[in-house]
Amino acid sequence: MAYRLIQAGNNLSLAKGKVVFLGGSSRGNDWREKIYRLFNEHDDITFISPFRTSYPNPETNPVEHADIVTWERNAIAASHITVFWLGAGLSNQAARVEIGYALGSGRTVIVGAEDSFLGLEHLSAFGGFVLSDSLESIETRLKAELQNIPR
Repeated sequence: MAYRLIQAGNNLSLAKGKVVFLGGSSRGNDWREKIYRLFNEHDDITFISPFRTSYPNPETNPVEHADIVTWERNAIAASHITVFWLGAGLSNQAARVEIGYALGSGRTVIVGAEDSFLGLEHLSAFGGFVLSDSLESIETRLKAELQNIPR
């Protein structure tokens, strides 16, 4: 593995080179692993993954939940490119907020969604970008955007 990986909650100051935040759905689709494999030989890329196996309930554990939100906001701010994959239905509410934050902070945003994702038309029209319908399309767009970041 030549790329660097910063996992949820870890020190963001370890990010070097071109930094890519990988947010969005984690249910039943290990899409991040596919992205990592594409960049095995790229030592100038750091991926930041917010994936966690569980999240605290903000009603019962507001401090821990706030810490996670702060880490994710800082992770987006530390990135050059943000990539989101959205799953089925109306899930991914947190990812929708993160997409808005990334757009508002001037990050390059690449978004893809499963066919059964609800709200695609509204998200793309409101966000002003084209959404990818496959991981292959995400990969192609990510490779192109990485070329635009100076070394």
